[in-house]
Amino acid sequence: MTKEDFERQINATIPRPDPEITAALFKFGQELGLEGECFNAHALLTSLQFIARNFSERTLQSAYEIISYGSAALPDEMVAAAVYLENGSTSQDVSKMADAGSLMCFHQPKSVEESSPLAVCTVIEDGVPREFHTLHFGDLDPDIALQSAQQYAHDQQLPVTDALLSLTTDMKINPDGGYRKLLVSGDPDMTRALSAVFSRCPAVAARLTLDADRGQTSVEYNPLWLELCQKQEPAQGGMQLTV
Repeated sequence: MTKEDFERQINATIPRPDPEITAALFKFGQELGLEGECFNAHALLTSLQFIARNFSERTLQSAYEIISYGSAALPDEMVAAAVYLENGSTSQDVSKMADAGSLMCFHQPKSVEESSPLAVCTVIEDGVPREFHTLHFGDLDPDIALQSAQQYAHDQQLPVTDALLSLTTDMKINPDGGYRKLLVSGDPDMTRALSAVFSRCPAVAARLTLDADRGQTSVEYNPLWLELCQKQEPAQGGMQLTV
């Protein structure tokens, strides 16, 4: 991606672009790696364009300005930053979070048009609800996930919640599954932020409930997400809604 193309697309995306910030972002993208690698100027631009479609204009402008406060957000940190910004944090706040590594390994959009895979999830076991979130809503069938976890928990004499927290996108039990794990349990601040912005923007697809006591699941879709998803459907080529 050339500097001119980057500037043109930034100017078309950001409400109030600034030449110095745009130049700093492009330089940062160049430093991250050569074109074609995961982290580069094009990936930064895609993350910002994804934010433009799924978050408020204020959040988009603030995400763009993060680099002005010392620590830039990587392409896979941009959406995490946007969630906190949507929930009231400032560009300076999230710049400090990026510097501390608190935004790492979140969602990196592969394209501008993809539907957001972020969702909050409540797991109920022994009458106690626990809150988590997922980065894989489009790949998560709640019924299959709960059934798989219940079977494994029964076989290994474990809590169903523990099994769910070890379940990966291919429905395998792997406590070391990293990014591929269906539910994120180690970031309660993000879970709370996602829950708080659910009704404000399309970024959070749904609220899921996995009731291990009753063996039942439910999905409350975000109407804003559904509306945007329907608009993007021709570009998705197969995003399936799990009900």
